[in-house]
Amino acid sequence: MEKENRGVTLNSLLEEQRALNMRMLLAVQLRDEEAQKSLRRELEEVAERIERLLTRRL
Repeated sequence: MEKENRGVTLNSLLEEQRALNMRMLLAVQLRDEEAQKSLRRELEEVAERIERLLTRRL
């Protein structure tokens, strides 16, 4: 499992997730299925990083 950088914050991960969501919306509107697949993977990775960060803090 990849170790998170000390500089990574929940806010930075949430900001990254919001940006990816905006890109996903555009990809859906453009019907770009390859971009949607790629963005879906990136969103899953960010969600996992958020989960790891939150569980580490509990």
